[in-house]
Amino acid sequence: MSDAKKGVFNNSRKDTLSEKVTEVIRKSVSRRDFLKGAGAAGLSAVTFYLIGCGSSSTNEGAAPQQVFTANALGMVVAEPSRCVGCRRCELACTEYNDGKSQPSIARVKVGRNYNLGPLEVQKGLMRENGTWGNHRIIQDTCRQCPHPVSCQLACPHDAIEVIPPANARVVNVDKCVGCGICTQACPWGMMSLDKTARKATKCTLCNGDPECVRACPAGALQYVPWQDKTKVIPARFVVPAYIQAAVQGTCGNCH
Repeated sequence: MSDAKKGVFNNSRKDTLSEKVTEVIRKSVSRRDFLKGAGAAGLSAVTFYLIGCGSSSTNEGAAPQQVFTANALGMVVAEPSRCVGCRRCELACTEYNDGKSQPSIARVKVGRNYNLGPLEVQKGLMRENGTWGNHRIIQDTCRQCPHPVSCQLACPHDAIEVIPPANARVVNVDKCVGCGICTQACPWGMMSLDKTARKATKCTLCNGDPECVRACPAGALQYVPWQDKTKVIPARFVVPAYIQAAVQGTCGNCH
């Protein structure tokens, strides 16, 4: 196991904290009770949506949803200079998570950048990344976004949840109906829709031991302690205005 993994997962204090805050998500508590619990458990470093910050799908008169948004403990990062474009990571991802070889729904994305890079033809052929440019293959990985988690807030069925031990943002397949709204909400396009299963797919971090990292023969993917990359990695596309409005409206209940 790498030193990076040890730094993330051999910290018993963090494990205990994760267990305590996970209990909170399962309960509906008052604002006062929540603040008491947060103080007692030492959760000042953990971000919560307080009562009232639920999905826009909350029915009028129903109890407001409490959305739990602890930061992830780890994340998968890519080193494009090492990538050989074999796409084994995509196969490993879907075989492990979906029981089938289907790179189009993989949580790590290489194929879409293979020829022209993330910006595709925006800068013209032979001027950017990919096999039609400088031969640099770019691997896209989930940022495991901090608050506000756009895909989570955009989901009208509250199907994206924070799951320990890695605190990844995970699709609850029992709630997901395959509407695809989350796929439009991620500025980096990291959500996919399995049209056969009619479920959204998203990086789960494989319980802290990502299959894509294990499968890469070139060491082009690494699992490291989480960092906020959302401000430094350019968005792939602009999120539709109606989805932005829904997310901002949800956040407005608390901010």
